[in-house]
Amino acid sequence: MASVDLFLYVFVTLLCLFDFGFTQAVISQSIDITMKGANVTKHDEYLCSGHRLPRGDTYIVQFEAIQDIGQAHHILLFGCAEPAKTDPTWHCGQICKSTEQILFAWAKNAPPLTLPKDVGFHVSGSSNIAYIVVQIHYAKPLLKGDRPDRSGIKLHVTNQKQFFEAGIYLLLSYSTIIRPQQKKVHSDISCEFKASGNIYPFGYRTHAHSLSRVISGYQVNRTTNGYNMIGKGNPQWPQSFYPVQSKVVIKPGDYLVGRCTYNSMSRNRNTYIGSTADDEMCNFYIMYYTPAGTRLSSRTCAGNNIPNLVNNLPAGSDVELPHNPKLEAVAHSHHGHMGNPEGHEGPSTTTTTTTTTTTTSVPTVKQGTHYLGQSSEFGLPLPQVQGVSFDSTGLMGQIAGVTTDKQGNVYVFHRAERVWDYNAFKFDNTINNQHRPISTNTIVIYNKDGQIIRQLGKNMFFMPHGIEVDDNNNIWVTDVGLHQVLRIPAGKDTPDFILGEKFVPGSDMTHFCKPTDVVVLKTGEFFVSDGYCNARVIKFDKNGNVIKTFGTQNMGQRGDDGYPLPGQFNIPHGMTLVEDKQWLCVADRENGRIQCFDLDGNFQRQYHPKEFGSRLFAVEFCPLHGGMLFAVNGPAGPNGAPVQGIIVDMETGNTLETFNNQQGLKNPHDVAVDSTNLRVYVVELNPNKLWKFDMNPLFTKAVPS
Repeated sequence: MASVDLFLYVFVTLLCLFDFGFTQAVISQSIDITMKGANVTKHDEYLCSGHRLPRGDTYIVQFEAIQDIGQAHHILLFGCAEPAKTDPTWHCGQICKSTEQILFAWAKNAPPLTLPKDVGFHVSGSSNIAYIVVQIHYAKPLLKGDRPDRSGIKLHVTNQKQFFEAGIYLLLSYSTIIRPQQKKVHSDISCEFKASGNIYPFGYRTHAHSLSRVISGYQVNRTTNGYNMIGKGNPQWPQSFYPVQSKVVIKPGDYLVGRCTYNSMSRNRNTYIGSTADDEMCNFYIMYYTPAGTRLSSRTCAGNNIPNLVNNLPAGSDVELPHNPKLEAVAHSHHGHMGNPEGHEGPSTTTTTTTTTTTTSVPTVKQGTHYLGQSSEFGLPLPQVQGVSFDSTGLMGQIAGVTTDKQGNVYVFHRAERVWDYNAFKFDNTINNQHRPISTNTIVIYNKDGQIIRQLGKNMFFMPHGIEVDDNNNIWVTDVGLHQVLRIPAGKDTPDFILGEKFVPGSDMTHFCKPTDVVVLKTGEFFVSDGYCNARVIKFDKNGNVIKTFGTQNMGQRGDDGYPLPGQFNIPHGMTLVEDKQWLCVADRENGRIQCFDLDGNFQRQYHPKEFGSRLFAVEFCPLHGGMLFAVNGPAGPNGAPVQGIIVDMETGNTLETFNNQQGLKNPHDVAVDSTNLRVYVVELNPNKLWKFDMNPLFTKAVPS
């Protein structure tokens, strides 16, 4: 340990024992950050309330839970410059108007927490935190006759400047699938720590739902590659902040690693990371102090970014702590506190202070602009997120299609100098300019950081439309000018497989008429939506032989819901596979709906929430949280629905959230979902843009370029 690090530890220790001029914090007041009368009407609701802080520099030195009706599953406090809304309570997909900072987390009857001497969370005044928003996850609705809930956290604060500033750094995992009947399933986290200086952990907290009994966190020294345990806890015990096991200094360039371990022997279904009590979570919180002025590039480590670090975790990282009936009893009691939490590694070092209570008023704040209605379905609620435009190098014209592969690479199919306008096709659906293919590359491949890694497709295509990458990284495309479906082998530049007769539209089993999309099963079988003229879907075997065709044009009949009958299409424009259900879902463009079929073409269900409006261009399946459909609609005149992205819960059929960029999407044409990295991509025809929406719940808000 460097001499300055040793000095800081000795200095803080001496401050706790003697008086060197930095006196024990005198708590000048307490502030109740509570829900302002929450009416909880359903299971797994996330509600928020915002509170204005005193205007001078203020330091939080103690947190204490206030349980009103005992329905709070967990409570989080977020600091922000301005809350997302001025309503007394709101469904908090969005918490702050801009970046939020976690200040505290509570669950399972955790006791009050007092910070070490001369350490405090700096809020208000010269800090960037003017408001605190309390978020509560209510596992169950209120009972009939219950009064609105006013649970929250009591802050004990002082206006006396603290020598060290406290903060919270969060390690979280977000994409693990926990298979049933497994004794051990790991969800791992790893990343590099980036900051202008060191941080000094003094507390940690673990959070998961019912399947996890052990979560551990480590610092990996950048020089020695040695693993130092920050903490190891059982999330079924009171979810307080426990003292770190040893004196750990986290330096810029060091690595942070976390592991959550689950036992799913009691489950007969897949379990996903998500927000409800039936889902799971994987969170490891580090509470630290640092000299004032230390800047962190991020306070979140999300996902397993450096897998080899996880492979070298010390033995015992997934071994449960000894059984502790006392702690489990406290954690699951209706109300209750305990003096000194036991069982987590390391003794308690909290101190006791005297408090006095005062009452403060909470002024209203100005309503803000809401660009993306964030969902808490990914675990913690999403911050305000906007689309980020990728580098448009090589994207010269209308962007028709987008997809991703297992590595998170992004494939874009664009038209370069070619434009689909009223001069593009003749009345018989044949394309003009058959002698002139697009002379530049039309397929651009980006890595997940937005850097172009490959381009291809020069002098090959006439009017690009749909694109898909199969499990073997073969690229499949449809060209509505060629009336063909083509497959380009992984790593190659030219097709090895073509269906349809070049430039010849048709409606028999050997021709297409402006095919729109293609999707490929793991078996090699594939579906083609055929498309603008034929209003049908064709299923092929892996050799290109027709297995089945289904779908017809609108016939004028309508069901009780006012929509055309199932199986009738008005341009089947995009498709997605839902392989765990063995479904194929189709974006029925001009009917403004999604129709889902089994893999034999039998109708199963349709989705048409009002947010779709009358035109729906594309759909993509995301397996997280039991299954979601991401869709984009299109312009439908001045009285049409807003042009936007829509997230639909497959089970209920309800819209979970809508999303957009700051300028507002104009002509979205396709959507792709990278479920591993929680990113959503949308392409537009005009403006010619590829947009990335980062759906990671705690990533910093992106700004369009």
